[in-house]
Amino acid sequence: MRLKKINYFDTAICIIYLASIGYFLFNKDYKNAALPTVAFIINLILRWAYSKNLLILDNSLYIVGSLFILFCLVFGSSFRLYDSIKHYDDFLHFWSGFITVKIGFTIIKTIEISNFNSKLLVIILLFFFAMGFASICEIVEYSLDTIFKMNTQQGGLTDTMNDMIDALFGSIIMIVYYIKKI
Repeated sequence: MRLKKINYFDTAICIIYLASIGYFLFNKDYKNAALPTVAFIINLILRWAYSKNLLILDNSLYIVGSLFILFCLVFGSSFRLYDSIKHYDDFLHFWSGFITVKIGFTIIKTIEISNFNSKLLVIILLFFFAMGFASICEIVEYSLDTIFKMNTQQGGLTDTMNDMIDALFGSIIMIVYYIKKI
């Protein structure tokens, strides 16, 4: 039954990607057709990794990761929800804090760190993992702005700091959740 639900999910996601690509191509908006195409390829890679039963990629992370890619690249960038919905960017950076802590927690469980029962060590590892990922996201945004003359950091330093704070709050909530599970 679980695999059947994942297959329905995959089908729905693929339909959204292909419809988005078709919509932008039909309107001769090739720049915006590129992002759903890239997102579709990323989703295919993610699906392949999921099908290989990688320990780090469980059902919930696969679904949340796939939705995150869809909401960032397709809805956020191509359909311009970043511009039309106030705090859309904040929501996604907050959400990324959740996702990165989940990934970090799964890695800790998978490699069976001997001090895993030390809550302080888990808190420190999860915190640094989440904030490291948030930093990488901001470096990518800066690089897109610098190299491709995009405008992902509309507020400059203020936008970067708000994004980092959003990810911080999201990660703190997830860290508290996982600490209760230990």
